[in-house]
Amino acid sequence: MKSEEYTSTYSTLKRMTEIHRRLLPPGQLPTSKSLAAAFGVSSKTIQRDIKFMKDIWGVPLHYNSSLAGYEYYEAVIDFPAVKITEEEIFAFLVARNSIEKYRGTSVRDPLARLYDKFALQMGVLSSNRMKKIREYVSFRTAGWSKLNYNLIEKISEACRDRREISFNYNYPWRGVEKKKKLSPIHLVNHDNAWYVFTLSEHKGIYPSYSLARMSNIKLHVTTFPEHELSIDQYMKHSFGIFRGTESHQVKVRFDSFAAPFVQERKWNDSQKIKKRNDGGVDFSITVNSLVEIKGWILNWGMHAKVTGPKELVLDMKNELEKMSNLYK
Repeated sequence: MKSEEYTSTYSTLKRMTEIHRRLLPPGQLPTSKSLAAAFGVSSKTIQRDIKFMKDIWGVPLHYNSSLAGYEYYEAVIDFPAVKITEEEIFAFLVARNSIEKYRGTSVRDPLARLYDKFALQMGVLSSNRMKKIREYVSFRTAGWSKLNYNLIEKISEACRDRREISFNYNYPWRGVEKKKKLSPIHLVNHDNAWYVFTLSEHKGIYPSYSLARMSNIKLHVTTFPEHELSIDQYMKHSFGIFRGTESHQVKVRFDSFAAPFVQERKWNDSQKIKKRNDGGVDFSITVNSLVEIKGWILNWGMHAKVTGPKELVLDMKNELEKMSNLYK
């Protein structure tokens, strides 16, 4: 398509989209003359636009002679060129509210602007269905990352261009900060936090680093060869974001109180749940790190008992003894 043809097509679509927006409730009852003046075109051009919208888009549009203006004589809930289902309306709302996870960070505003641009063009936000859903659906978050968007942008660029990076990395449990120089290959957002997976000297091992613990990051001109990584396959037996090098068959007995909640979620494909006659369940799962699953089990308190592996049973006992001592 020639550039002038593209410009003409884009201008026409943009103009018809604006006509559609002006006809949405509360309608402005525009005329061909007022629309022509607003867009700097002739009345005949506006009439051709309206004919296209009626014949091709199939919108319920007509000229109301008693009110002397164009209007929709039926409710129009979709952007005319894109028909949206109830399910998609709900998904659109979910997408908008998920942006609030990044409230307090510099990534929130560009995400909100991008969403609002799509929403404005599609007329979704002003639809009656969207307004109705907002009356009975809301979203809350338990916390959000304070990560700076510029850091994500730098890491993303490094992954894309296969450029090495260096940074200071904080190890909070050790109370130390170390200088690192790595080859980043994949960004992951896990539970509202960002991590980058990197190459290592060990085949099949890709250490991950939390972006929130990085500082003084620098992109180097040094590049590294392209490397393929299937993050889904690599994290196949992970319980969360941590990945170890060993396989652990974890078994937990949950009582009748915890059982319904445990059955609501799935952490990986190895998970198995067997119901017991007392209302509880026997839960088993294969994981490659005990760090996160240990915390999850502790969260259930007296409603969960680890039965395997032995190292996790002993670790739980030691942890509980230390916790008990805090309250003596």
